Amino acid sequence: MDARGERGNAHDGYHDIQKTNKAFETYYKAQNIVPESEWETFLDCMRSPLPMTFRINGSGKFATDMRDQLEGTLFAELLKEELKDEEQNELPPPKPLAWYPERLAWQCSYTRAQLRRLPALQGIFDFIKNANELGSISRQEAVSMIPPFFLDAQPHHRILDMCASPGSKTFQILERMHGDFDGNTKLPTGIVVANDVDLKRCNLLTHQTKRANSPTLLVTNHEAQNYPIIKGPKGELFDFDAILCDVPCSGDATMRKAPDIWNRWTPGNGNGLHTLQLRIAARGAQLLKVGGRLVYSTCSLNPIENEAVVAALLKECDGALELLDVSDELPDLKRSPGLRDWQVWDKFGYHPSFRGEEQMFKLCETMFSDEETKKLPLERCLRLLPHHQDTGGFFVAVFQKVKPMEIKEDVNAKKQTVKERVRLSLNVNAKNEIEMSHEVITLARKGQTASIPPEVDDKGEYLLPHRGATGPNGGSRWLGIDPVLPVNDPKVINSIYSVYGIESDDIALHKNCVTRTADTSRPKRVYTITDSLRQYLACDVNESLRVTSCGLKAFERQEIKDKVKEQEETSGAMCDFRLTQDGIPMMFPFVRKRIIRPTFDDFKAILERRTLAFEYSAEAPQRAVISCAETKKALLDLTLGCCILVPRDEDLAAINVSKADLAIACWRGRTSCNLLVSKAETIHFIDKIKVNAAVKMDTS
Repeated sequence: MDARGERGNAHDGYHDIQKTNKAFETYYKAQNIVPESEWETFLDCMRSPLPMTFRINGSGKFATDMRDQLEGTLFAELLKEELKDEEQNELPPPKPLAWYPERLAWQCSYTRAQLRRLPALQGIFDFIKNANELGSISRQEAVSMIPPFFLDAQPHHRILDMCASPGSKTFQILERMHGDFDGNTKLPTGIVVANDVDLKRCNLLTHQTKRANSPTLLVTNHEAQNYPIIKGPKGELFDFDAILCDVPCSGDATMRKAPDIWNRWTPGNGNGLHTLQLRIAARGAQLLKVGGRLVYSTCSLNPIENEAVVAALLKECDGALELLDVSDELPDLKRSPGLRDWQVWDKFGYHPSFRGEEQMFKLCETMFSDEETKKLPLERCLRLLPHHQDTGGFFVAVFQKVKPMEIKEDVNAKKQTVKERVRLSLNVNAKNEIEMSHEVITLARKGQTASIPPEVDDKGEYLLPHRGATGPNGGSRWLGIDPVLPVNDPKVINSIYSVYGIESDDIALHKNCVTRTADTSRPKRVYTITDSLRQYLACDVNESLRVTSCGLKAFERQEIKDKVKEQEETSGAMCDFRLTQDGIPMMFPFVRKRIIRPTFDDFKAILERRTLAFEYSAEAPQRAVISCAETKKALLDLTLGCCILVPRDEDLAAINVSKADLAIACWRGRTSCNLLVSKAETIHFIDKIKVNAAVKMDTS
């Protein structure tokens, strides 16, 4: 990860920047990261704009159908004609990334200006713009897609992404976690913890991963090098099966996308981050389960940020970590081996040894290669050079933990425990004088310690206790962040079970629902989490985790007006909580009631018009009316509240999609059925219908 928090924004004024730096060329020639015969090709590539790449989101049928439609229509048209730019230079057609599975990631070697100005590319420009906004694709740098593949993530794994924002890699991990969940009742049992040090970037991370609709996701806000170690009441360590350390770095491998780096590059850029990178990787090693994988990555070419960190980590862990040979994984990915020897430079020049007597600037011993370093299998690291596959540069090292290691306290760690707060009050007395008073608020409730152990059910599973009063005004111990509280009020949970026909044996909402609302008997939003995530949160007895987002928003409170009158008229069960569209992909397989199967014409009509009346009204003649009497009767038989509309089986078969793919949340009102889907999501559903209909026609 670029230390600036992003990998550039770059094509504006790209050609106006002088893309030369003598110090850069001297430094990297001395490092021998590129063979002499390839040096000029490497530099020419670094000075050229980075091709635009995207991947099709998901791993199911919709993803492959979209790929087939792209190949069969949009890209096929480009192959029929010779593409040339304004200077009559030939432009290559889009191509799939050779190493990415199932041709679900593509590269387009066009600048933004070309996409906007050349008529032949208008279709690609419109597709990328619209599909990215709708969440069908993700624009992501090609090399950035690589690290999640080496994690070998499985649905039952506990996974930590230590420096996760903006969230593209986390999204890939979530896709892998949900790979087996395709409209059936098998949910992933693991968790994905996405962490970032910047609170604003945590919010961006939450937004970026929202499309995954995952109950496994926990977003936290911590310094990665000080990430909390959580232990259960019996001392059991909550460690992780896979950890991604995509650490802050100098980002000098991103010059193609961020050419401003050319002008400000110095050897000190990487030196200044080496210690932090090592501390983050070491913390990851502590949190890793024996047998688990840790993937260390940077978007830097610098061996001080790469091999030097890997070597220092292997030495520090004293045999607990093994550097893996992953040459047989992603075999079509071109890579260079890691270095065993490198040079250390600073503003004073080259230093052959840390023991030298010459003046040094902010160097440390772990930056240097020594005899012990040269015996390590550092050639197993991967350095991805831009000219090999027309990408940015990147570095990856994959470790496996082979034995336990001692968890040492970081002497540089900041004390994060907050013991008390002070509340100031200003009052005006009878003499119109301002008086100030203060009150010290301890974070523990009276009569209790700050540690609140988890409850345990009859199966021995940890349950999340109420910890909402550890801070002022009933907040969490983290100022400005609401606590994560369990939703287990029988009135709330039983009404959801009853109205939607959900069985507790299928999905344990009574255990795995949480909210950020202080009054858990009337939560504004209800989030579902997995068993593993619930137990992880329950064992955080000191509220060490600063949680910014948790689980999947499955239900929202939407109270029905005149509910008593409605119940008297219908004698039906009612619920104050509606299903969210975000929650439907996960909840739909478990819902047995309030599912309506309209005709395809009525289904498309409600997507296009957003509301369908039950009866024609002369006062509103423009209002669309449900055309099918059977659909209208099914809706009128329901009590007021949320329902799910899904096309009939024969219509789904005609466009070859599953029920879950086209399940939409609606509201059965008194006079109409109304769509509970955002406008952007509605366009996404309409697009799904068009894509699958087009693919069906092509294959028939």
